[in-house]
Amino acid sequence: MKRGWKRLLALTLSALIMLPSVALTAGAAEEQEEKSGVTVSFPVKNSFTVEPAEESTFIAPDGKQDFKITLNEGRRLDNVTFTVKGALPAEQEEVKLDSTHLEGTVKGVSIKMDAWPERSRSFILTVSADKAISEQFDAQISCQSTLQEYDMRIHEETGNARVNGNESSKVSRGKKISLSVVPEDGYQLNSLIIKYGTITETLTAGNANWNGLNITWNAEGESTVSGELYDNLDVEAVVGEIPIVYKLTVDVDDGLELKRPSSRVTSVGQGETCEVRVSARPGYIISDCTVAYGKSYASWATGQTFLTMGNDRVQVHENSGEVWFFLPEMYVDTTVTFSATYDENNIPIETEEGTRINIDTNCGETVAPGDDVEFYVSTTSDRYSVQKITLTVGDSTGSAKPSDGEIRVGRKNYEIEDMGDGEYVVYVDNVTEPVKLSATSSGSSSVSRPSLTINSSSHMKITKSVSSSRIDAGDDVTFYFTPDTNYQIDEITVKIGDNSRTVGAEKTSIRVGSTTYQMSRNANGVVSVYLTDIDQNVTVSGQAYYSKDPVTPTNTVRLNTSSRSAFMNGYSDGTFRPENYMTRAEAVVMLYRMCTVNVANNYSTSVYNDVPLGMWCAQEVNVFARAGIIDQTTYFYPDQYITRSELTEMLYRLSGSPSVGSSATRFSDVSGTSNSNAIRYATSAGWINGYPDGTFRPYAYIARSEVAAMMTRVLNRTSGGGSVSYKDVPYTYWAYRYIQLASSYV
Repeated sequence: MKRGWKRLLALTLSALIMLPSVALTAGAAEEQEEKSGVTVSFPVKNSFTVEPAEESTFIAPDGKQDFKITLNEGRRLDNVTFTVKGALPAEQEEVKLDSTHLEGTVKGVSIKMDAWPERSRSFILTVSADKAISEQFDAQISCQSTLQEYDMRIHEETGNARVNGNESSKVSRGKKISLSVVPEDGYQLNSLIIKYGTITETLTAGNANWNGLNITWNAEGESTVSGELYDNLDVEAVVGEIPIVYKLTVDVDDGLELKRPSSRVTSVGQGETCEVRVSARPGYIISDCTVAYGKSYASWATGQTFLTMGNDRVQVHENSGEVWFFLPEMYVDTTVTFSATYDENNIPIETEEGTRINIDTNCGETVAPGDDVEFYVSTTSDRYSVQKITLTVGDSTGSAKPSDGEIRVGRKNYEIEDMGDGEYVVYVDNVTEPVKLSATSSGSSSVSRPSLTINSSSHMKITKSVSSSRIDAGDDVTFYFTPDTNYQIDEITVKIGDNSRTVGAEKTSIRVGSTTYQMSRNANGVVSVYLTDIDQNVTVSGQAYYSKDPVTPTNTVRLNTSSRSAFMNGYSDGTFRPENYMTRAEAVVMLYRMCTVNVANNYSTSVYNDVPLGMWCAQEVNVFARAGIIDQTTYFYPDQYITRSELTEMLYRLSGSPSVGSSATRFSDVSGTSNSNAIRYATSAGWINGYPDGTFRPYAYIARSEVAAMMTRVLNRTSGGGSVSYKDVPYTYWAYRYIQLASSYV
């Protein structure tokens, strides 16, 4: 018993003696684990500031810390040194970062810069500790920099503007600067030629953020270049006289239609010429014309081949119901007035359909003297009825209800016959003067009123042909999608009832549910959607993309018209797919291969947010942007189809944007478009052809076959390519020869 008690006591004492040792060991291990990591400090901060501003920062294993470093004004960063200290001086290690090496690792600790501060004073430095670190390190970061000054000036060669900062001066790196130019009265600032370091570009009116500089243009014509300076800056202001414009007014009688200019009142620059073209509607003849220029007059009558304006003899063309001539160089406001008579041998017959009204005739647009005409009047829906019929014969007009059975016009009564089912016939016999018939409708109280909703859409204005937000069921409505300046409509969406459809703006129709509606796009890029017989609620919206901001090419990239290599390829399945559209990125890459490029492609950033540096087309797109071949905007839209005018514009700039005459283009839908100079030049050079209806269709997407034809003409290729064939391009295909020449070495 005593022996057992002694044994128990010994075991207890032993346990008590061992307990502090175990606890101490555990505590030491825990303390050691807490100290594993790296303590980072910036011992010298006399040329920069750091955020966070603590003296030192501890980073545990598998942790990281971002430091924002801002250089003092006037300092240029040379390198960043990261030093990790060891137990002995010989164990100290360091790594240096510079403009070509932005990251490194020492003893399991990594350091990385987000970007080299080429055009800024700030950058982010990230320090990361590897999760396997089991020791404690001290690390120091130092930033070596030197003082830097840059030359800055703005000058203007003609002496017709007041400039601020025109004397050459030295500016510390990163200092905020502001240079401005104000044209004198009668002059305007046409452009700024800015050389910033090695980059030179010509900028025109419109606010812009360019390479970190802010360029603003105000309503008074003043332009200011401001921002922090990070390279030599030379700004040249190109100033010219404000062009003098004169007003051209063209008035036409009823029965005539003004073709050119596109509007009744047009502004024409001093010394420019302008085409005037008028056509007669069926049943009418252009009888004469007077031209009032300043206080002088000139006149023309049908059959004459010229009119005399002072010392100018103007040739007048008359053919197929059209009369046209070119006014000589304009130096005064001018008014042209055309008069018309109706053709006694082809008397005009016109109809004017009111809302929900349909009118048919038993004849064409004209009849011979003494002929009889029948007008068939009905509504487009059985929910409506014909309310009033109005008939005009010569200069006399009369109206009647269909139930009256006749209309009295002048001294004669004309019969109205009720055919049943809401259809009526108006009989006009022995026609000797122009006849016009119109009608209106009325609806029953049970007719519903669908709503018209326009959803907010960026960079465009959407309007409709009616002022109300509701229409009577069965009514028609047209929606107009008008793009903002320098934008194009990309696609439109129409929802009718529960059915919705989205189509590209180049389409000529849109099918919603089981009904197809017509669409069109005019020379100004306005898309019209014609909705007929609407009986459900309608909602419309659209999308637009940045299209055009005029720039001047730098001539560092030029088209090599002597190239004999292939510039288009087929597909692996043996097809060429001639009717497929070409994307914007594909067009740039194709043209780049045909160019002589005299500019380095060593950019550290991309011009566009949607074209990152690693993208398949990034090199070509960035070179073209910086060379002024394509516009420097926020987005490039590489997968968007390219339009006929956009490709023409690129080719024009690759040719140096040569001067082009101001005469009107032969295409009816080009005058006034943003690419009109390029289209006029391409037409004169024989690059492009229009369509049989006299249009160029600048906003239409361009097919691969059209690209092949256009590029072949630009490169003046006429021989070779006989061994190339595609199974979807038969010998009879219109572009067969062009495609051969485009996809072969010649």
